[in-house]
Parts: sequence; structure tokens; C-alpha cells
Amino acid sequence: MSSIQEIFEEFCNKYRFKLSPNNKFKAKIITPFGGLDNDPISFIVEQVDEETLILNDGLSIYRFYDKNFYDPSDNALDIAKSILKQYETNNDEFKFVKTIKLSSDIWREEILDYITALIRLQDLTFFKRETIIKEFLEIVREFIKDNVKAEYRYFSQGIERFDPDNLYPVDVALSNDNINFINIYAISSHPKLTESALSMMYYRYEAKEGRFFNITIFDELSKFAKSNKLKRLYSLSDKQLIEFGDIEKKVLLEEIDKHLKNGKVIERK
Repeated sequence: MSSIQEIFEEFCNKYRFKLSPNNKFKAKIITPFGGLDNDPISFIVEQVDEETLILNDGLSIYRFYDKNFYDPSDNALDIAKSILKQYETNNDEFKFVKTIKLSSDIWREEILDYITALIRLQDLTFFKRETIIKEFLEIVREFIKDNVKAEYRYFSQGIERFDPDNLYPVDVALSNDNINFINIYAISSHPKLTESALSMMYYRYEAKEGRFFNITIFDELSKFAKSNKLKRLYSLSDKQLIEFGDIEKKVLLEEIDKHLKNGKVIERK
């Protein structure tokens, strides 16, 4: 059986290795990759049997959040969940944990994936706004794709029957009869607020054959509080969700079920 030190010497000799004084199968790994606060990315590794390693960050990510006065919102936590799913990492009592089988041909890549996940979780505190915008829209869109089936579903495009030139896109549009639509807008920036209001106005006043129930979802309502355009959006929107946490997701599904014709949800062929 290879020792835990031999395993990491084989993996990368540029990693600093600190064996636990109380457990020869447990160590702290300090990587050559710098974190956003200039401290190197590090994690704890424990060898539980001949072929299994368990990696955990030793609360370093949550300590990083505290150090940077960062309290993740529901939307940021959704992004974190997406990162964890992508890199097959779990959240266990505020520790980020990954189990790796040394019998796998890709165990080295699995370790690198874990380190990448830790880096991306740190990145949450310093996301550029355009990244947050993209992530928020993707979260809303993927949630609906996974949980709602309808005869007509449009994502980030105009509703074909009423907007064949695709000039007035809707983040998500749902219908079972191509007449009654639920239009959903994910608002994460001031330009997006304006764009959504124009889209709502077009469908209300120009697409006279259709009926539209508008739902607006904000990533963070407070940043729009002083905007006069917010009043216009509120006047056009039939339902507003001020964030996108678990309660709001439940409300959204209830509204969709209520306003799809006859409350039916069917798969588009």
C-alpha cells in the first residue's frame, strides 16, 4: 500500500505536504495555486483505505467568505451548487468534500477538478457582473427546463407566432395552446430591466391575438430601488419575485401550473 505522501509525490512534487502528527493517513496539501487573497489553495486529504482518498477544504472556503465579509445570497448559493455538481463535490457541514478512488485511471484529474472547484467557489466573491448576469439567467432557465414541460417553450428568443423576426426576446416563454403564454424575465442588470420592459410592452400592445402573464424574477432587487424604470416594469409585470430562493421557486411553479391552460403540463412532441 502506497503511503499518502508517496501518492502526492507521484501526483505533483510542487505541492507542499504536511503530515498530521496524530494520523499518518491524514495530511494537509498546500498547492502551488494562489487564491484570491494571495494565500495558496489548500485542502485536507485522508486515506481511508488502500484505494480511497477523501478530500475536504477544512472550512477554508467559508473562512475565506468571512474574511471578505461575504454572505452568499440564495442566487450565489445556487451558483455554488452548480459548481459542486460539475466537479462532483459535496457540501458537508460547511466543508467541501470529494471522494477519489485511486483505482480510477483519472484520479489525478479528479484531484485537479477538486482544486478547480475550490478556486471557483472563491471566485464567487469577485465575480464580474456580466458573469453573474449569465449565471443568474442560466439558473432560472435550467430550473424551468428541469421542472416544467409545455407544448411551446421558448428560451431567450422572441415568441415565433408574434415576433418572427426575433426582435423582442423573452428569457422563458411557456404555452400549451400558442395563445396563452407565461413570459418569465430574469432581471440582473439595468440594461436587462429596460430590455424586459420593452419586450413586455410589445407583447401587450402589439401581439393582440395572444394573452401574456408576465413574471419578473430579480437576482437582487435592492440595486434597482432608485430606478424610475423599475416602476414601469412593475406596472407591466403581473407577478414579481424579489429573489430566487427555494420559496420563490415553489411560487414560480405554482404560478406556471395555474396559468398554463387548464393547469395542464404536457411534453412538446
